[in-house]
Amino acid sequence: MLFDDWWFWGFIALLIFWSLGAYNRLVKTRNVVVQQYFALELVLLKYQDLVQEAITSAATAVNGWRASVAPELGASLWTRLQVCANHAAMALARMHEHPLLPRSADELVETSEELESAWLALIHPDVYYLSIPEELKKNWSDIDVLLQPELEKFNAVSKEYNQAIDMFPASLIAKLFNFKPVRILN
Repeated sequence: MLFDDWWFWGFIALLIFWSLGAYNRLVKTRNVVVQQYFALELVLLKYQDLVQEAITSAATAVNGWRASVAPELGASLWTRLQVCANHAAMALARMHEHPLLPRSADELVETSEELESAWLALIHPDVYYLSIPEELKKNWSDIDVLLQPELEKFNAVSKEYNQAIDMFPASLIAKLFNFKPVRILN
């Protein structure tokens, strides 16, 4: 009979140990993605700190970093930057709670692009009625430099994770335990 043969039980044991090993590898790979997101998040939070510092400095400065020509025009750009920073902060918080959900990643990418656009509008050369300190511009570009390697690392581990859950036979374990692909960030 089949249940009396040693090779049958050996095959079942081998299948169980392989399944446990594949599951553990998938969990470890997923945890690497989460840990790399947290490293990326630390850099993204520096933008929030810089925006808050800049807005506070602009508000407390004698002329609010505004030139004497059309000082009211600069207020809308500062307000836009602050609103975009707040939206990005909320997206970061949601992504922190669910770093593997594509919806959270989409929202983070969208709000980060809005924040970058607001910043570029603020420092655009045609905005002659604002006087942005060079130190602030330098600090922003320094964060940009720090962001690139962390973003590349996150995307690399995300690709490895996505490949791991798509590779047969581990894909069977991934489907069984509902492992979902991670969105690559731009």
